[in-house]
Amino acid sequence: MTEPWFYQPHLPEAGASLTLSGREARHALGARRLQTGDHLTLFDGRGGVAHALVASAEGRQREVLLEVQSTESRPLIRPQLHLACALPKGDRQSTLLSMAAQLGLASFTPLRCERAVVKPAASFAVRAERWLIEACKQCRSAHLPTLHGPAGLSAWLERWADATGSKRLLVAHPGGAGLGRALGQVLGPRHAWPEHVAVMIGPEGGFTEAEVAEAEGAEAHRITLGETILRIETAAVAVLGAVRLWSEEAPGAGVPSDTSG
Repeated sequence: MTEPWFYQPHLPEAGASLTLSGREARHALGARRLQTGDHLTLFDGRGGVAHALVASAEGRQREVLLEVQSTESRPLIRPQLHLACALPKGDRQSTLLSMAAQLGLASFTPLRCERAVVKPAASFAVRAERWLIEACKQCRSAHLPTLHGPAGLSAWLERWADATGSKRLLVAHPGGAGLGRALGQVLGPRHAWPEHVAVMIGPEGGFTEAEVAEAEGAEAHRITLGETILRIETAAVAVLGAVRLWSEEAPGAGVPSDTSG
């Protein structure tokens, strides 16, 4: 059976002891029913992973004492995926972030758009972090996506322009190239893959033409997702999934890149 994963932002060295408490301890003792002698995996959200043994899972403190047996560091998946997206309504927010995290999302920014209906609630960041942690635990991802605060389109484009490293920007809007063809044209062969790929998804009513023009002025590549009208979370996952699958199945996949940009 695969070892269950638990989030621990600070991992000790191999041979050290660690106490799980709070939400993660309740998960371990409740849903997972871990007992003394069981094995589990910890991750810190920055690529660090530790394999540990349950030394004690008893007592009224609802804490789990662990012995760390080994540690490792896992690299980021390239290209790193970034999503700037209008928020969908209600429970669809958790669906969006959970599915994006499973695809190896590197960062998420709630995007303020002219036609946006939903505004991030004051509690959004707290809830979003919990959704992302649970998704990483489920899919065994050692890297927790970075959660940025809400940003207007202009502000986000400025931040993207200042980001270092090779990068490509995709904006989903009618009138662009089909997604399959666009990936080959925009991302190119594996030896020239960008380090970062960002995806912009608008609200249910779509971006305005002025917003699309501003994005294209920042070197965004317009892509279309077909004739049907997709919900925000569906469109986001479709693009992120296509990029991730293309990067794994493109000719030469699995061969280390011979260029940094």
